[in-house]
Amino acid sequence: MQASSQSMWLLAGVVVTLAYFVLVGYLARALRAAQRLPVVIASIAGLVGALPAVLYALYYALTVMA
Repeated sequence: MQASSQSMWLLAGVVVTLAYFVLVGYLARALRAAQRLPVVIASIAGLVGALPAVLYALYYALTVMA
């Protein structure tokens, strides 16, 4: 039962990470169309900078539940 639970958390982490990068890609595409390169760079840097916090929160939830 434990291995199944760990694999489900791993899958959840992969899905969250992929969804996060899809969001970053969508944001880059939407802002690039507006011809505002500095805004695009700052937005993507902010989102990529927040990714470790998102992954740590997911890891913390896993350790609390285990």
